Amino acid sequence: MTKKLFRRLTEVVLVLFSAVVMAQGYTPIRGMGVEAKPVNNSGICLACYNGSLNPVIDADLNNKVSMGNFASLVSGNGISVKNTNTTYPAGYITGFNVDLGTSFITVDLLSSLRISTYKNGVLQESTTSSTLLSVPAFGGSKNRIFLHLKTTREFDEVRLYQTNVLSIFSAMNVYYAFAFDPAKVPVDNNGICDDIIAGSGVDGNISGSSSFLAPLSYVQNRERIGDGDKNSYGSIVLPAGLLGSYSVGVLDKNQVYPAGNKAGFVISPDDEGKLLSAEFLKNITVETYLFGKLQDSRTLSDGGGLINIKVLGFGSGKQKVSVTTTKPFNEVRLKITQTLGVNLGALKVYYAFEEPASCDCDDKIQTSGSAIPGNLTTGANWTSGPGFLGLILAKMVNPGNIVDTNTSNYATATIPAASFLSIFSAYATVNTNSLLPANTYAGFTLEKAANLIGVSVLENITVTLYNNNTQTDSFTSTGSLISGNFFTTNSNKFYVGGKATKPFNRMKITFYSGTGVRFPQNYNIYNAFASRDDDNDGVPNCFDQCPNGNDSIDLNGNGIPDCAEGCTAVNDKSPTIDSDGDGIVDACDNDSDGDGIPDTAEEDTNQNGIYEDDDVDGDPAVVTTLGDGVANYLDLDSDNDGILDLFESGIPSSVISQIDVDRNGVIDKNVPVGANGIADILETSPDSGVMKYPIKDTDGDGVPDFLDLTSNGVEYDLYKIGKGNLDTLGFGFISTISDSDKDGIQAVVDTDLVNRGAPNSPLSPYATLLKNGLISAAKGITASEVASVADDIKVYPNPVKSGDNLNVKSQESGTYSLFSAQGQMIRTDKFSGNAQINTASLPAGIYIVKIETKSTVKSYKIIVK
Repeated sequence: MTKKLFRRLTEVVLVLFSAVVMAQGYTPIRGMGVEAKPVNNSGICLACYNGSLNPVIDADLNNKVSMGNFASLVSGNGISVKNTNTTYPAGYITGFNVDLGTSFITVDLLSSLRISTYKNGVLQESTTSSTLLSVPAFGGSKNRIFLHLKTTREFDEVRLYQTNVLSIFSAMNVYYAFAFDPAKVPVDNNGICDDIIAGSGVDGNISGSSSFLAPLSYVQNRERIGDGDKNSYGSIVLPAGLLGSYSVGVLDKNQVYPAGNKAGFVISPDDEGKLLSAEFLKNITVETYLFGKLQDSRTLSDGGGLINIKVLGFGSGKQKVSVTTTKPFNEVRLKITQTLGVNLGALKVYYAFEEPASCDCDDKIQTSGSAIPGNLTTGANWTSGPGFLGLILAKMVNPGNIVDTNTSNYATATIPAASFLSIFSAYATVNTNSLLPANTYAGFTLEKAANLIGVSVLENITVTLYNNNTQTDSFTSTGSLISGNFFTTNSNKFYVGGKATKPFNRMKITFYSGTGVRFPQNYNIYNAFASRDDDNDGVPNCFDQCPNGNDSIDLNGNGIPDCAEGCTAVNDKSPTIDSDGDGIVDACDNDSDGDGIPDTAEEDTNQNGIYEDDDVDGDPAVVTTLGDGVANYLDLDSDNDGILDLFESGIPSSVISQIDVDRNGVIDKNVPVGANGIADILETSPDSGVMKYPIKDTDGDGVPDFLDLTSNGVEYDLYKIGKGNLDTLGFGFISTISDSDKDGIQAVVDTDLVNRGAPNSPLSPYATLLKNGLISAAKGITASEVASVADDIKVYPNPVKSGDNLNVKSQESGTYSLFSAQGQMIRTDKFSGNAQINTASLPAGIYIVKIETKSTVKSYKIIVK
């Protein structure tokens, strides 16, 4: 069963990726060629900010800039992020990820914030107070949120700034700007019921309606709402007697959920023995958003006082509140609106979920056509009659409809007002043809008529279970009447019932007038249900993916419980995208880009266990911000030296020829990878995770070749493959960032700008076959160049520390000349095989060494530190 479920999810993911290259949402604007500058209402304002803005554009997404570092808080202060590498097309979504530290986002602050886009320094469009998207009226303590702008024009720059003076702005932290194509964000359509929205790609948010309420309201343990454990919870705590609203939400950065699915939360009152009253229910709203824009909003009671829910009572169980969506969404919020003078107290919020609208167990008790055959139990003690002469008495009309095969038919129970013949009750009983076990959820599907405002109707309903004539359980509103789902539809249906503690085969529902009913009440009873839960994990058998395990734990939030899948990894890699197309999503793939180097080796450059912030292309001596915008674990050329990582991995060329036939730097899809995403041929045994071939470090300097610009410790790799003309900065790496397929291979050497990889890319000059001159047809390398590689002149170390000697080694005698970066000759001399150039008198900078021998003339750019 586990393998089938995993295969099913994999098939769905592969279908999603077959038509279009998918991308993770909220893509940071970062790396080389990206500029961050302070701005005011007059434009770029370099003098109005103290400190570095580099944290906004570096690879560390948890790094931040405090706007409190502005020298003076004057109108218009803010931050600009410009990407000099690319122009984003119209239709992209852009904005900033921010928080307010320990402060709250106020309505006044939001009205003063603006996001604007620019192209070549010219303003394109700006938000207004009504179009700044996905901004809650209040942010909780250190609650990071996304500020969105859906663009209608091209842009290469995005700015965030304030339009007036507000001291609270000084508390704002800016983490990064982002830009992405919403059309390329994957759509999750896995068909899994009760699919929890959780995991590393899910952010939580908190909001409130007014500055008066928010400081008094708070959410305890907010992080538990999205932690992947369906039994843990956060609590919304509301003060007594205050008018206002408060909400919690979850936002999925990795995927969009389709229209037509249900979305909502699992909740319960803080005191689970307390009845959830109609007053509470009519103040609960479920909302969905897509990239900050409101999509659907439904309140659990409509304007006429009717209950739009599937459950009214709470005992020891949790309940769902949901909306059947009409539009796609990637964010769900639960809002509690408290009316003046009412104390709603605290509400437990367990998790957010989405699921197909068709998710319903075949658990109805019917005369035929159902998983649980049964019938109506007649007799004065079991099912009441239709009343007397049409008077408003307690009565039951058409009770046989409860068990017929038409689920749209219903019986009608009528009870009088409490002041009139309140001793009467209406009731109906159904029996099953077999004994059902303990832990079965049993109850009835009801629909409530009007006149419900202010009435706690469940105090008037009892569900009783029997084994033949012997009572086994009784569920009432005093603490044991429970159910499974709220749901907002055009009907007013809800479930009532309980969880059996003993075997039973008969169930009865009774309606009383009660003390609070001031008008005659009508209930429609559609059917009875009995959902078995044989392993007692709270999940009925029909949805149970782990018949003997705990279905409530799904730490990666992919809808498959941890007990039913092989991978339960929680990391900052995508749980939905399969970058190398090997059938394993990145979060579970130990070689996400298929370059033969384990992700752990590619993400461990800063020893923090995070994958996305390891993006180190470049040299800090000449670029202030490292990286090309693609993290190493997805980057096929992690150091931008023009040699793909697969060819610098240390895997023998003979093996590379087998697993990468087109030499595009990505292991071919027909190569078996097992469950861990690593090619089996590269492991000591399939899925062992133990690599046969150590990662190559040619010069033994502790930096692997795939991150080392001078793998042999002397010469730039870029020059070794004959691509020195691409070195615009003279430091051995490609700094012209243009990477439309986001594979880390820059356009100047990428032979395929649509798909990942670059077919016929040059092999590493340090590969065995190349050294032996056996490969001469690889793109960019000629036979003569192969020969020159073997007898090349060596100039090292590079960089060289001022005062140390620069060494020249050659098989031939010749002459060296040392020039400044401006072309002025500093010194020249002859050498025979070896030479040493003293750098004691040279200031730090870039120099050129020209070597002339009988057979060659070569120039080398040298850094003196």
